[in-house]
Amino acid sequence: MSRVSGVHHVAIGVNDLGRMTAFYRDLMGFTEVFAEFAESEQEIMREVTRSTRAVFYGATLQQKAGGIMLEFIRMVEPAPRPIRRSVRYGDIGVAKITLSTADVPSVCAALGDWVDFCSKPKTAAIPGLGEYQFVYCRDPEGNLVEIRSGGSAKGQMFGGAWSAGVAVCDLERSVPFYRDFLGFDAVTADVHDGFSGLVDEVTGAAGTQVRSCLLSAGGEGEGMIELFETRRPRGRSIPFSALWGDFGHLQVAFSCDDVDRIVEDLTAAGLELLCSAKTLDGGPDHPDPGVFVYARDPDGIPIEFLFIPRSGSATSEDRGR
Repeated sequence: MSRVSGVHHVAIGVNDLGRMTAFYRDLMGFTEVFAEFAESEQEIMREVTRSTRAVFYGATLQQKAGGIMLEFIRMVEPAPRPIRRSVRYGDIGVAKITLSTADVPSVCAALGDWVDFCSKPKTAAIPGLGEYQFVYCRDPEGNLVEIRSGGSAKGQMFGGAWSAGVAVCDLERSVPFYRDFLGFDAVTADVHDGFSGLVDEVTGAAGTQVRSCLLSAGGEGEGMIELFETRRPRGRSIPFSALWGDFGHLQVAFSCDDVDRIVEDLTAAGLELLCSAKTLDGGPDHPDPGVFVYARDPDGIPIEFLFIPRSGSATSEDRGR
């Protein structure tokens, strides 16, 4: 298998792009613009959206400290809908992003008037990670954000987007796929139940039981993947009618150097591809174009494999989508 180097970005379908980018820019520290794309028809995304037209606009932002980027998509055609009426911790699919900070209580105090925190900060003791504080909040459209202590913020409130959280049906099935098949084989935190009983306010249910692990692919500056299985209450499956571009977490994108090899390996393994490999229009200043492909993981969760030449930030023309 051609290895991935880590999590590049998480895509979120948004209803109000201005409100969402302002929230993440002004409050969550995503001040660096990686890409902005004006409203246009993107033929290369028709397969993924299962539509004869794919019209959208959006932006990709990153924290100054680096880490996982967030890509905000405002779909126009086909008309977007909420993936679910309510977002619940543990629902199958991309479920959250985790931001690091030097001091969780200080963040809560600074942002308390503007951010909907689910609880007061809590302390977890996780094998491989040790003891640290964390708290959950929701963005203006209800998507979950976790803030955890760890790392240096270097003068900023946040020290980078640490990991992307993916809720799965069965850890025993999903861990080998992400660890052995994709190459997230550096185990930062092995499978544990350390969050059980600590996320009741997030799930809305007493006595939540959850198993989790944290994996890294070892790529410099790349984000990690957290896989978790909520056993009580069980997470809901992905709605059959959900389309890429609907409101909510859409997919996680992995950086890789050889998309064609990824396609070969996914096909040989019998996994579903959502489209053929697509080439991004780099323009005259970027002769080495980017390439991407969409597939589904063992739970049917959309995942993207992405190669972008390391030549700096991208504009809407650079990204081509």
